[in-house]
Amino acid sequence: MTRFIRPTNRNARLLVGLLLAGLFCVQCTQTEAFKQSNLVSFVDGKTVGTNSKAVQEDMEKLARTDHVALLEQCMARYEGRVRSYTCNLVKQERLGGRLNDEQEIAVKFLESPFSVAMKWTRNAPIGDQIIYVEGKYNNNMLVKPKGLLGALVGTVLRKPDGADAMKNTLRPVNLFGFKRGLHSLLEVYVLARQRGESKESFGGHCEVAGRPALMLVRYLPNRPEYPAKRTNVYIDTEYMLPICIEGYDWDDQLACRYVYKDIQMNVALDPKDFTPSSNGMADPK
Repeated sequence: MTRFIRPTNRNARLLVGLLLAGLFCVQCTQTEAFKQSNLVSFVDGKTVGTNSKAVQEDMEKLARTDHVALLEQCMARYEGRVRSYTCNLVKQERLGGRLNDEQEIAVKFLESPFSVAMKWTRNAPIGDQIIYVEGKYNNNMLVKPKGLLGALVGTVLRKPDGADAMKNTLRPVNLFGFKRGLHSLLEVYVLARQRGESKESFGGHCEVAGRPALMLVRYLPNRPEYPAKRTNVYIDTEYMLPICIEGYDWDDQLACRYVYKDIQMNVALDPKDFTPSSNGMADPK
């Protein structure tokens, strides 16, 4: 032991090397734990957006004191006001322990009947187009496999939450959208609050894909019924909707990130826009 700790040049170099290696590991962990999307940036300022100053101040107050009340306000504002929208969804998920590449998807959405059309524009998984209309095709989604396979087999029917689909996503298409996303968030918030297990804080003012937002931060203990250790919810201060949601697992690794950008509300969409022919897809066989 005395020989090892004697301050020779060799042992000093060894100790410095071990210290640098340790710092490198810490740096890697911190980089993964707090890796920020290039679509999100933090800004200085008290109020942002186009709503009245009173509305914005109330939103910030609830962001600091009562996340559930703010999310319930978002839900109330959405219901009865939003019939349809289009957007580009930027999505990244950790599946099977591996963080997949970021995907980008052009989306059309109709609230009633619940209808979703998705077309991948970057890093498509097995299929590069999906249509799902609740109540049609026995509640199956229509999928066009990408590339040559799609040209050969055409459109296929798949369960949105079936084994094949869930190999490629954490959240199936029948749970897509602002309303069902808000419902899922509130469900977990309420459960965790009832148990006294939710730790909530205000993350600050930021911009998501150029839109002003308030950041909510929630921490939960490691339980099977909780989706993430840390969840960041970014509420658009004009639309009053969660335009970005990030989840970090109990190893402080990014588990998922969903960013809604280029949102156009209440566009002229109807059920005809969610048929195979309107989306360049063949009818299912």
